Amino acid sequence: MKRVLFVITLVMGSAGLSQLVAQERPMGPPPALLIVREEIKPGQMPAHNKHSAAYAKIFDRLQTTSYRIAMVPVAGNENEVVYVTPLGTFAQMEQMQKDTDKKMGGATGATRTELDRLDREAPDLHAGMRDLFAIYRSEMSYDPDVDIAKMRYFAITTVRIRPGMDDAYIDSIRNLTNVAREKAKAELHVAAFQVIAGSPAAAGATYMFFRPMKSLSDYDLRIGARVRQAMSDEQKKKADKTAGEVILNTETSVYAFMPQMSYVPKEMIARDAAFWGPKTKEAAMSKPRKRPAKADSKAANPQ
Repeated sequence: MKRVLFVITLVMGSAGLSQLVAQERPMGPPPALLIVREEIKPGQMPAHNKHSAAYAKIFDRLQTTSYRIAMVPVAGNENEVVYVTPLGTFAQMEQMQKDTDKKMGGATGATRTELDRLDREAPDLHAGMRDLFAIYRSEMSYDPDVDIAKMRYFAITTVRIRPGMDDAYIDSIRNLTNVAREKAKAELHVAAFQVIAGSPAAAGATYMFFRPMKSLSDYDLRIGARVRQAMSDEQKKKADKTAGEVILNTETSVYAFMPQMSYVPKEMIARDAAFWGPKTKEAAMSKPRKRPAKADSKAANPQ
């Protein structure tokens, strides 16, 4: 059987997605993430989404633990699909991948026939894929606890910094940006992760900041401008100087959650069945999504 990750079989540890959504109160970010970024061939996004949804149905049929939240872009590379899996440990991820491989490899009858068909279709849909391992950085996060089942979007800011500049960047986020957010009473949640495997080797450290949102109307709050205004002139100069010396490049994209392509625990479905439940999945497949204005790719800090 071909490598499971090629068909986006995502797994999680005991501190993963089911624990994050099983309780009524918001939960903090997981210790780690598996992030799969797929490049879809131009013009193949509709076919790919049906292909991905078919795998999600098979995961459910086989009762795997291959949970994933699938996302499509509303601002950014329109030919990219992102899958995120919360992890407890990477050892647990490895074991669950083996367990999923076993279930998929042992499929028979109509399920086997469908898996073979999907496997043949995959090369015509995908232009490439990158897998990333990332670990949570609490000191760079801001009010990260949310009920992820009630969210509908992730704004993901990817920041690559110059080699050896980690301390300066972390200090700027913690002591300038987050302090100004507090002062501005910023209505946002940001979970910071550091990529430890899968990013280009030529750059220094890579950080990814996940901002969950219930609605794109969150952008109407103009949080970035308000945070900037909350800084003193001296703080602005220091923040700008650090950004110029430390950051190689930064990019923000916005992704919409796609329930029909996702495979989530029953606890998560119960938290918001109107969105994650199976009755709404087919409707979501064809629902058009408007693209908001793309976030400033030169911003020093994620908003």
